[in-house]
Amino acid sequence: MRICLVTPYDLSHDGGVNRHVVTLAAALGRLGHGVRVLGPASGATPAGCDGFPGVVAVPANGSRARVGLLVSKPAVRRYIQDGGFDLLHVHEPWVPGTARAAVQAADVPIVATFHTYAESESIFTRAFRRALSRPLAKVSCAIAVSDHAAAFARTVFDGRIHVVPNGIDSDFFVARQSPQPEDATGTSRPARLLFVGRFDEPRKGLRHFLAAAARLREAGHALDVRIVGHGDPEPFAPLANRAGARFIGRVDDEALVAMYGWCDVFCAPSTHGESFGVVLVEAMASGRPVVASDIPGYRTAAQGAAMLVPPGDEAALAASLARMIGDQCLRAQFVAHGWQRVHQLAWTRVVLTIAAHYEAATGERRAPRASVGAIA
Repeated sequence: MRICLVTPYDLSHDGGVNRHVVTLAAALGRLGHGVRVLGPASGATPAGCDGFPGVVAVPANGSRARVGLLVSKPAVRRYIQDGGFDLLHVHEPWVPGTARAAVQAADVPIVATFHTYAESESIFTRAFRRALSRPLAKVSCAIAVSDHAAAFARTVFDGRIHVVPNGIDSDFFVARQSPQPEDATGTSRPARLLFVGRFDEPRKGLRHFLAAAARLREAGHALDVRIVGHGDPEPFAPLANRAGARFIGRVDDEALVAMYGWCDVFCAPSTHGESFGVVLVEAMASGRPVVASDIPGYRTAAQGAAMLVPPGDEAALAASLARMIGDQCLRAQFVAHGWQRVHQLAWTRVVLTIAAHYEAATGERRAPRASVGAIA
């Protein structure tokens, strides 16, 4: 099958949706499908992706989304018409720009995936999303990455929504896995804590993480704290100094895996607005225990394989980090639970479920596949 995956977000910048789309494309390619990824781009794009200029940064769900508001709709239409695709898989199909234009232009079956989740939204915002979602009547099959994302999508989409979680290329992480770091309870070195995310977005919770780490350090814990991701470190400088934190900046996939392998404990302190939580699963795939905020998307991602704490509660976060650092058996238990969760979410399993939805959308009938079991 020839498939076009469409993202509304800037392909030149990493993010949860784009990471999902690019890794899904690779998984589909391993099944023998011909796949291209289409989206807006402000610069270079990953292999197998085609980007159109016209990126604009807009406020969205406590973040700034880089979407293709100025992408040429005729150019999107020509790309789809010339591509000879059997199916379009459009991610966040209501978002203006590339995704919505692709839905409007399509004359082949459309599968849509909804990623967004927000705990609340104004009446105006919901009305705006409904207005943007009118072309969704063309969608043949709808998917959401979690129950919470599905509930959010149902405010603008009236059809049936199948829940299929984010996948992870577990082989990539396992092949590059570092040996378990030396016991952090010893005196040979400080305990290593890691944060990964766009720390210029307040909802990602970096300030809470640094405050918790500063509490621990001031209580006598020896720590080595590192921050990976995009943003300006300057506003965090006083807290970072108290926490002994070092900003690494953005890194490529190989370096990111190395950073996961470096840490003793991975921390994901987001306060809201996460529909799933791929970073948690990436840390688990690297064999590391996770402490994260107790928010709906993270509960879905972890399924009991992470220690969860109330979002924004710096004292509770510090206590949980201290407990995880100080108990080697507890860390081993969470690592074992994490491996089980990663196995459930491996792309080798998840892609078969998505491919089955493709076949249903296009009416194709193929040889029966082995059951992949429960993955949600």
